[in-house]
Amino acid sequence: MRLSNKKVITEPGIDVMETVEIGGIQQVMYSRGENRENPVVLYIHGGPGSPSMPLLHDWQYPLEEHFTFVHWDQRNSGKTFFLNNPEAILKTLTFEQVLTDAYEVAQHIKNRFNKEEITVLGHSWGSILGTALVQTHPKLFNAYIGVGQVVNMIDNERVGFEVLLERAQADGNEEHIKAIKSLAPYPPPDKSFDEGVLELIMEVRNWQAKYGLAASVSIEQILTLLFSPHYRLKEKLNYRNALKNQMPLLKSLFDKVDTIDIHKFGLEYAIPVFYILGDKDYQTPHTLARTFFDKISAPQKEFFLIPNAGHNAMHDKTDEFNRILLEKIRPKISQQK
Repeated sequence: MRLSNKKVITEPGIDVMETVEIGGIQQVMYSRGENRENPVVLYIHGGPGSPSMPLLHDWQYPLEEHFTFVHWDQRNSGKTFFLNNPEAILKTLTFEQVLTDAYEVAQHIKNRFNKEEITVLGHSWGSILGTALVQTHPKLFNAYIGVGQVVNMIDNERVGFEVLLERAQADGNEEHIKAIKSLAPYPPPDKSFDEGVLELIMEVRNWQAKYGLAASVSIEQILTLLFSPHYRLKEKLNYRNALKNQMPLLKSLFDKVDTIDIHKFGLEYAIPVFYILGDKDYQTPHTLARTFFDKISAPQKEFFLIPNAGHNAMHDKTDEFNRILLEKIRPKISQQK
């Protein structure tokens, strides 16, 4: 956790919060970096509904000498949430719409910075959207970075549940074992995103968090959010509500759990691909990401597994995460156009 004042950026850098019409609605982007000539990274946040913008001060500041980051609050997320009618957005929300949004955001960023290509970093849910984006419009990008990479949600849930039960059994807590077994069969046979399935997924997530297998809300994270210099008070207070709305967003984006699968976007990538995962991450199991990664072809590819890091590797092990971005990935994307 880093509690700090907002880092001041001066010319030739950029520190701009802007509202732009994207996909027919008002959406918010925030660009920060100490030199506009540096590589530009579009950070696609997770959730859906969990913006990265209010937490960027926890890890990003040391990298701003070498990258320009653009954070985008997606539909019904963060600052964008307050600019539109959330209920109306939810009724018309589809994966195709958000993918179109991401394409328009990328075009806007390219034009703002006069770049031929930019880099995409997708985290968790953002790794599904980011994968689709670079595979659908590869000429816009010079690299893809997947963090907490999702591959197939059915496999995700199956492996995550199996490891959860193994950990509980190893711990020997009979009460926990009984409670976890009561959630089986998991994933549920009915894969529709109905209310029961959504509640079941959230219950499994809560158990995974107890055993350090999934992201959890800690006192440190709450303080990091509350001391954020990039969100207003009402946006911080709404952040928790946005987290509760993740499952309704998923229900709008996907009809069924088994439709979430990045295999559909292909195994051949026209740009370099880098994955960064924590070895404790079983919310999006690093083992599944590794198996998929080994199948893909790309001009360059590299897989980084960070010891003692979980689903939010940039917060769990900031120094190592930043070192990988700076020392291992930046030289390779700088070689691109």
